[in-house]
Amino acid sequence: MTTISESIPPTAEALTLYAAVGWTAYTRDPARLERSLAGSHLVLTARDDAGTLLGLARTVSDGESICYLQDILVAPAARRSGIGRALLQDIRHRYQQCMFLALTTDAEGTPDATGSHPFYASMGFRRHADLGLAAFGLRP
Repeated sequence: MTTISESIPPTAEALTLYAAVGWTAYTRDPARLERSLAGSHLVLTARDDAGTLLGLARTVSDGESICYLQDILVAPAARRSGIGRALLQDIRHRYQQCMFLALTTDAEGTPDATGSHPFYASMGFRRHADLGLAAFGLRP
């Protein structure tokens, strides 16, 4: 059984999960990851009965008009077990009052064979352009 709870995992445990999914931009600077988690509006974790961290989702939000789903990740060995879906359903419930729930991902999805785009589409997400919106970015 998997338990979803609002909690920030210890940095070493978070680093292990981020490394397992290949998100090296986070693992290169552990102090930045720690600050990012602490500065999030919400951090949810998914753990098995033994307490092992299987997944994590975090948001940046004002809690009313916009919720930005910054990270959602599931350990490779636990994928396709409903953990990502459970995390995202929890986020959607907690932010149901917001006007917009947004996320940004790689243009081609994830490097694995399935990619993340079909998952997001199955959860009701649409490309910005399909909603009449444009997304812009800037890397300082």
